[in-house]
Amino acid sequence: MNAHRVWAQGLRLRLGLEGTRTPVDSLDLASLRRALVVVAHTDDEINTVGLLSRLRAAGVVVDLLVLTDGAANPWTDAKVVGARSHFECRRDELQAAMKELSIADAVLPALPDGKLGAHLDEATAIVRNELERRAPGLVITFDPRGINGHPDHVAANVAVRRALASVGVHQSPNTPALAMITPPPPFSWALGTGFRSVTPPTIATLTLTAEERERKARVFDGYRSQWKTLRLLTGGLPPRVFFTLFPAEWFVWLSADAAREWVRA
Repeated sequence: MNAHRVWAQGLRLRLGLEGTRTPVDSLDLASLRRALVVVAHTDDEINTVGLLSRLRAAGVVVDLLVLTDGAANPWTDAKVVGARSHFECRRDELQAAMKELSIADAVLPALPDGKLGAHLDEATAIVRNELERRAPGLVITFDPRGINGHPDHVAANVAVRRALASVGVHQSPNTPALAMITPPPPFSWALGTGFRSVTPPTIATLTLTAEERERKARVFDGYRSQWKTLRLLTGGLPPRVFFTLFPAEWFVWLSADAAREWVRA
């Protein structure tokens, strides 16, 4: 793809004009059977509450892989952490979120927070192991820019892409479909996705229902140790207000064939 085409595609994605718009509910979610969410930190799954709610309603089993220990945030509330380590506190908060989302299992390898890019080989091996162990029909992770450029989010995307590229080489199951969390408008105008492909992608969209907005707010509120950071991300707005004003979730959605072609490109 030449430089002009890459630039033009990036601009269209940022403006929300690139790719085919497809409501999540029009996809055959039940056929996926199992989904694996791969994120960098506990609380990252807040970005996917709507999609996870739809998957669970369709009977899809959802597994969660959180790659880092989440211990590097200098704004973590020490009063909430108490006598626990930062990792223990965030693990406990994640377990409460999992109950809200009806997720039964999570893998927490506790790689160093803020340094995931320096542990890509290990992270890739962990992701590949979970692909082989669980054989998901769908993998959910960040877009190539990590939604907001966070280096751990970007590294998580790279680890997933490398692990998926090795499918078949390591007797893994067939490549699953891939859903990459990407900022919806108006945030996409500034943040973009970093996604590049010859074929324009499908953008799977959903608008949170009132029940999903409340669930998302409860998950948000459960991360009490991270409130200072999370409130920055909502511009200081209470979560119920923010998710009412901005109720959309968008995902770059690649079918199994499209995902196989993209990760091996």
